[in-house]
Amino acid sequence: MNFALKLYHQDKKVNQTLFLYMIYCLTLLLVRAKITQSVYLFFLIWNLFLAFVPYIISSYFQSLDTKNNPKFKLYTLLTIWLLFIPNSFYIITDLVHLDNSDGFIFWLDLIIISSYALIGFGLGLLSLSHFEKTLQTIISKKYATITLFCISSLCGFGIYVGRILRYNSWDIISNPFDLIVDLFIAATSKTSLFFSVQFGIFIYFAFLIKKNITSK
Repeated sequence: MNFALKLYHQDKKVNQTLFLYMIYCLTLLLVRAKITQSVYLFFLIWNLFLAFVPYIISSYFQSLDTKNNPKFKLYTLLTIWLLFIPNSFYIITDLVHLDNSDGFIFWLDLIIISSYALIGFGLGLLSLSHFEKTLQTIISKKYATITLFCISSLCGFGIYVGRILRYNSWDIISNPFDLIVDLFIAATSKTSLFFSVQFGIFIYFAFLIKKNITSK
């Protein structure tokens, strides 16, 4: 509990806004369930949880004294962060589920999925900001920029793996062999590379917009 409170107060204003918006998102799903008598779209709660993971990790990483912590611990945290950061941006692809909605429910579902996508994307951008601050203490601004674009493209690749190949972060443990084979095939596919770069550009420009707005 003390750990959670420490992270919460580390950036209280932002975390308070995220908490309130999360409550709003959960309320939307409950309203939909009441209207339709269905729990369809409740998978968004799990997707939102996965989106919070990299944000929590990067927030924790920021609180560490990198000089006085074991490198193994830091590299482990960084690896886990890299594996989970695509989940933050992935939720935007859940808009494909609007194909199953019609009439009044279509517009409600549009608001619900867009709301979850917005908070997920926001968490991803905040997490990238945390990483950038840490990165700029290690390497030059120029190389930090290149690294962030590469990570954005890796997020695009992660979205491809999740949405098109239908894998998730847990398959690294539960289904590693098939995942590795399909990752190798995808890494040599023009379609997957195009998909990854386009999403990477989208994510990176969103990050730049957020960065320039908050710096004013």
